[in-house]
Formats: sequence, structure tokens, C-alpha cells
Amino acid sequence: MPQREARFSVNAPPGELWRFIRDFESLCTCIPGVERITVVNERTAELTVREKVGVVPLIIELRAQIDSEDPPHKLHATARAEHLTMAIDVSLQAGASGTELITVFDVKGEGQLKAIVDRLFERRATERTAQFADSLQQRFGAAASRDAAAQICSGPGAARKPVGRIARWLRLLWRRLRGQSTPPG
Repeated sequence: MPQREARFSVNAPPGELWRFIRDFESLCTCIPGVERITVVNERTAELTVREKVGVVPLIIELRAQIDSEDPPHKLHATARAEHLTMAIDVSLQAGASGTELITVFDVKGEGQLKAIVDRLFERRATERTAQFADSLQQRFGAAASRDAAAQICSGPGAARKPVGRIARWLRLLWRRLRGQSTPPG
């Protein structure tokens, strides 16, 4: 099961960031690829997400549900679609420069599209997480999230691998130098 963990600081107190995360519509404005959201109730939302597989658009209809929460510290949610299940864990910790946001995504492809879902997640998760961090930076003015790409891991212990950290740092630097919202290649 592909997994990503990300840690970055947001220039907001935990309570303010928690209210933002718990507001599906506000939160989805910062999630890359979300085209539509329908709030079903305070714990459930239906989302339409668009990704590209090569030149072919892949449209995913997700149903996201908050399974448990401990405001304003932790949240566990599950998002399901026809060919995938995603477990999402979010933790907020007060810090000197605002709030440290820690997210862990576990994605499990299922059925006929399992290989495509797993491969797509592996290829796009780091980029999408960095885009999410940048969106939060713009929203809350969080200078600390500039280092978000260096804090994104592809599983337990991956952030400690020097080559991976350097590659992520170079991709972020390239994006910033080119003024692009996505890395090259």
C-alpha cells in the first residue's frame, strides 16, 4: 500500500487551522485536482477529483468521511472510490512559528485499476502534497512551508534518505526558479 507522510508549519494557531481543516469546502480549495465538492453532512463529503494519466484525464468520484477526531489535535478520515481506498491521518501540534501539520496518506488501489492507482499515487503524491503546502502558505502566510518538499516522505524513514531529500529539494527549487506550479518532467 503506497504511503506518504508530510510535515510542515502553518502560520496559524492550532484552533484556527483545525476550523479550516474541518470545513470541507475551504479545505478543498487547497487540494490539487478537486473540481467539485458536495457536503453531505458535517462528517461526510463527496468529491470529484481530476488527474491525468499521460494525456488521458482520470476523473475520480470520492466519498470522504471523518471516522474519528480529537479537536484540535487529530483526525482520521477515509476516502473511497470505485478502485481505491485512502486512509488519511492528520495531526496538529502547536509550535514556535504556528502549527506543525503532519499528514499521513495510505492509498490502496483495488480491482482492475489497482496497478494504475498505485503507480499514479507513487508518481504524484509528493508533488500534490507540496502543492497543498504551498496553498496553505498562501492562505495563512506560512513562511515555514517553503521547506515542505524536503519534509515529504514516501513511507517510514524515507525522509532520512539523502538522495530523496536532495531530489525533492531540487524539484522545489526548479519550480520556484521557473515560476511553475508543477515540477518539470
